[in-house]
Amino acid sequence: MKRLFILIILLSTSTMFAQERCGTTQYLQMLENSKPEIATKRAKLEKDIQKWIKENPDYQQKTIITIPVVVHIVYASPQQNITDAQVQSQIDVLNKDYRRTNIDVIMTPSVWQSIAADCEIEFCLTSTDPNGNNTNGITRTQTSQSSFSMQGDPVKDASSGGKDAWPNDDYLNIWVCNLGSSLLGYATPPFGNIGSDDGVVIGYNYFGTQGTVQSPYNKGRTTTHEVGHWLNLEHLWGSGWGSCGNDNVNDTPTQEEENYGCQAFPHNANSCNTTNSNGDMFMNYMDYSNDGCMNMFTQGQKTRMIAAINQSRQNLLNHNLCGSGTTFIDEVNTTERTLIKIVDVLGKEVTNSLQFNKALFYIFDDGSVEKKIRIP
Repeated sequence: MKRLFILIILLSTSTMFAQERCGTTQYLQMLENSKPEIATKRAKLEKDIQKWIKENPDYQQKTIITIPVVVHIVYASPQQNITDAQVQSQIDVLNKDYRRTNIDVIMTPSVWQSIAADCEIEFCLTSTDPNGNNTNGITRTQTSQSSFSMQGDPVKDASSGGKDAWPNDDYLNIWVCNLGSSLLGYATPPFGNIGSDDGVVIGYNYFGTQGTVQSPYNKGRTTTHEVGHWLNLEHLWGSGWGSCGNDNVNDTPTQEEENYGCQAFPHNANSCNTTNSNGDMFMNYMDYSNDGCMNMFTQGQKTRMIAAINQSRQNLLNHNLCGSGTTFIDEVNTTERTLIKIVDVLGKEVTNSLQFNKALFYIFDDGSVEKKIRIP
């Protein structure tokens, strides 16, 4: 009976991990188990971040922070060797999500519009490699490994069939590979010193908005979520697998658990013994909702990310690794779709679409939204 009980626990634990959209919590726990000092460093960094936030209550950035990115594509098949265009589509999503220029900002509930943040963080595919040579910011490594797991981080090690990182102090390293399970991605949160395993790992079929991506995780929000972890954001329900925890952000509501799919607002009102009639902020990038139902960071989350950069990723504040800077490539939708409705910036349905100098949003049945302004 004892053996059977242990087996049931193991099977339940494996199922829980296998169903995790994000592996960062489990990954961090593995790191702390192998290196107990990491927990101490994380606790110290949290104190430093809270101190920085307290001492900079009205902090205003003088410039936009631009983070140089290198994408390491590690592939065992032609399908896994995603195109440059698919990579660029992910960079575009990061820039739109972190600057709040994503078209689905109109889907943020009105009660949270005032705290929805332009994080003033941008991303570029780096134009300079560690040796000072020109690069497109993409490396390609063919491997004999059919898939990679989080255990041991083999995708980040050339000797294990992966690709070694570029200097982690200077670049955001993103590895794109076959993760093999239902895991979409994971990240390394900051904990003081930055090691060679620092960065983000994303499944090749969840990276970007075209090519190999699979619905409902086909709008690039997995990477938006994991980069949030890399910049020290936690899940809305707190660290670990508990519920009603603390994400160390003041303007996100206390949340009982993760949300999947697309919920209707308000969802799970007054949970965790609160009087929160607005319920969960399920459209926040740090939840588990479908990509098409995520659309915001909060001002508090922005402050936490900026604090983490100032305290743990200072090299991002001063570099020349982005060349001419960030560029945006508009997606061209070639699939058939049907217009559902037209709304204005307040989300009110519009019947007269011939108005001049007014931003209107065209919502289609495939979940896409187009912004149009008619100029006389």
